[in-house]
Amino acid sequence: MRWGEFVARHRYGVIAIGVLLAIGAAVLYPTLQSKLVGVDFSVSQTDSSRSDDLVARHFTDFGSEQLAVTFSSDTARTDQPGFRARVTDVVAELRASPDVVTVIDPYEAQGFSPQISADKTAALALVGVRGNASERIGVAERLQDMLSDASRAGVTVSMTGYSPMTVDLTTVESRDATRAESVGIPIALLVLVLALGGLIAGVIPLISTGIGLLIAFGVITLLTHVMTFDILVTTVASMIGLGLGIDYSLFIVSRFREELARGSVRSRADRSGIERATGVAMGTAGHTIAISGLVVMIALGALTIVDVPAVRTISLVVALTVICVLLVAWTMLPAALAVLGPDIDRWGLPARFRPRDTQIDASGPSRWHRWAHHVMRRPWVYAIAGTLLLAICIIPIGSIRYGVDIGTAALRDQPSGTANTVLTEKFAAGTISPITTVLTGPSGGEMSDAQAERAVEFEYGLRADKRVAFTSSQTNDGRSMLVVIPAVPIDSTDAIDLVESIRDKASVMTADGGPRAYVGGTTALVVDASDEISSKLPWVVGLILGFSFLYLAVVFRSVVIPIKAVIMNLLVTGASLGLTVAVFQWGWGAGPLGFTSAGYIQSYLPVTVFAVVFGLSMDYEVFLIGRMREVFAKTGDNVSAVADGIEHTARPITAAAAIMVAVFASFMSADVLELKQFGFALAVAVIFDAVLVRMMLVPAMMKLFGTRNWWPGGRNRVGESVEDRLEPAGSR
Repeated sequence: MRWGEFVARHRYGVIAIGVLLAIGAAVLYPTLQSKLVGVDFSVSQTDSSRSDDLVARHFTDFGSEQLAVTFSSDTARTDQPGFRARVTDVVAELRASPDVVTVIDPYEAQGFSPQISADKTAALALVGVRGNASERIGVAERLQDMLSDASRAGVTVSMTGYSPMTVDLTTVESRDATRAESVGIPIALLVLVLALGGLIAGVIPLISTGIGLLIAFGVITLLTHVMTFDILVTTVASMIGLGLGIDYSLFIVSRFREELARGSVRSRADRSGIERATGVAMGTAGHTIAISGLVVMIALGALTIVDVPAVRTISLVVALTVICVLLVAWTMLPAALAVLGPDIDRWGLPARFRPRDTQIDASGPSRWHRWAHHVMRRPWVYAIAGTLLLAICIIPIGSIRYGVDIGTAALRDQPSGTANTVLTEKFAAGTISPITTVLTGPSGGEMSDAQAERAVEFEYGLRADKRVAFTSSQTNDGRSMLVVIPAVPIDSTDAIDLVESIRDKASVMTADGGPRAYVGGTTALVVDASDEISSKLPWVVGLILGFSFLYLAVVFRSVVIPIKAVIMNLLVTGASLGLTVAVFQWGWGAGPLGFTSAGYIQSYLPVTVFAVVFGLSMDYEVFLIGRMREVFAKTGDNVSAVADGIEHTARPITAAAAIMVAVFASFMSADVLELKQFGFALAVAVIFDAVLVRMMLVPAMMKLFGTRNWWPGGRNRVGESVEDRLEPAGSR
């Protein structure tokens, strides 16, 4: 008994188990948000990670993270008793907190950064806190609660820092995701109804995907007990899982309804016909989405060679989400289809708006069949035009620059946003997260007296840099910690250049017999993460391309088709990233999309988008070429195979693409820049893949290569069709 038929016969039990899992996941989900942490860019064995280790070991009074608490007023001055009393009370409360290691009072500061603004309207307290990345999120939340009612007597009290900003970004990104989904899901439903020709048929894929996502987040919630996740990966997983899940369900529902029509199944009483339709749908479309999901997961698995926790957790969470939506599409969805049977066509659109494949009495060529022949009559024109357009879009990649926008612009109405504004206007923007440089002797040991003198000279030399607002140092255990507060935002290109400049000067000093300098802090972490990602990108690309080629060669028993597919997918991915560079790095879309260009692309975006887009492309590739292969196996006629493949897959592919574009593009409304970039890159890639590649380049190239497409196979080597393998004997 085939899987689809097995599920159809045990449909109610399968649905019951799925519902119980969904309920359990729904109970767990509310606790997920409280367990999310900041994005981890640490790279082992780099200067930034080594610096953090040395600070934690030798400068415990500094704390594992430094926060900034600002005091500002439009009516009072820092030298007035009321203002000072408010600062004193808050500082005392902070010092009493068990989460706080040290507090530098603005009125007691000696030798550190100026903590009273020049116009006497703002003051700044520097707070060192303890704990690892996960614990510091809880620390930030507790301190924010403590300070929530601290603004009194005309003095506004706010706190910022990497962890407080992470807490606020969780709120903002959750709001962004909710807003995006409120736009994308209704559009997806509309497209589904139009594509499938009915309301019930259109709703089923959304329900299936929603259950899959819910179960996925339930699993992730359980994993938070042994791992840490950040808000970005959960939002990206939701974005990709929603698009993929709807696509998978759409393909299965489309094939199920086609098989109902082919078998003339008109009543739910025809159990054998319904079970057969379910079995064939899962044996064809179900087989396709299983392979597609496998390709997506293996492509994401290639990201694990990148030694950046942020990238690895994205790959893990997205892979888990794909597994869950895929399992639901393989279990609950066919069970629901078996329950509905031909009733899935209830509340349908007029016959002329329904897919021809679902109409028992349909005859004659469709417009997609005519389109395929139109392209094949002019294959060189479409092949050259499509390739040239993609090649032009790739050009901006040559100027790509990496960085990480930490989302300060999206926090304007959040507590940390208020403090960020005070720091930017009254103090130094880099106070949010200083550059911490630890100077040591060889191999991290103690410095000699001569090296200690060179360390002091090194600090004085940095003070001349216009990008540096202030420096301070302290010595302990024969090592020196130099704290550099940038005058520029920590996620700006100027801050990145400053870190690289400090490292260059440190290298010269060390080579001349001076101390060894380990440059750390948030900006340094970003620089090291960007270097790690860019260095591993060729390896990731090579692994994904190699696997894709081998996989398609085995599936289609051809060498030509995999080569064409890999090249076309490479063009699509490159074109989408090229346009992303033009829009977000060059700033071409700053006005319409409502952002200010940071001058770079999020460092983890290219490698992640490449893996995801290749997986999505394989989805359409297998669905389309697989259908062509079925016809070619029966007829040996390449032109008929291409036309028939386009005719039967074009509508679900374009509908699936439209849904993905709607879901991905809806995230371009987000306030957080990285979500805009992800949404844009994925939406553009899907448009290119579905329109240029599947509907133009594939039929054109299939026509140009003719029967050579199936080399070294051929009709005799291709063998039986998927239906021949999966349908029971005598069922047709």
